[in-house]
Amino acid sequence: DVLYAESYWPIDFYRDVFGAEEVERHFTLTPMDAPGEQAYSAELRISGAYLIVSAENPRWQEAPRPDWPRSPQAAGATSVGITLYVDDVDDVFSRAVAAGATPLGGRGVVETTFWGDRHIQFHDPFGHLWRVMTRIEDVDATELPARYAAERDADRRARGRA
Repeated sequence: DVLYAESYWPIDFYRDVFGAEEVERHFTLTPMDAPGEQAYSAELRISGAYLIVSAENPRWQEAPRPDWPRSPQAAGATSVGITLYVDDVDDVFSRAVAAGATPLGGRGVVETTFWGDRHIQFHDPFGHLWRVMTRIEDVDATELPARYAAERDADRRARGRA
């Protein structure tokens, strides 16, 4: 009886889209357990940050307590958004969509922001929300209100609500 099936793991998506490096797989649930054949979790490094992922334990879907962890798919929504700066957001987004990601709202394209980044938001195939950005210019904080107003006004005009 396998609790965690590696085929449900997001490791391949994170490697192919974000260039994640697998640091280590864990084959025991606790350090006192003998290692099993199936990995329970894996530690990844993405752009210098560490992320530990595991497949959802199927028993958590019927968990007796509401605070037990569930995947976004099992819970019906995600409660966490991960922001990641990358060298080329357009390339990462292209790979993400090819690997099954779904753009979040808007026009579903990478956009240049008033605060100096190109960015896109998407759900990975496992339901996790990613906001991926590339810095294209450093904007002084004193310029932000005027840049925001100009972007808001342009958006209103484009929607015929000027």
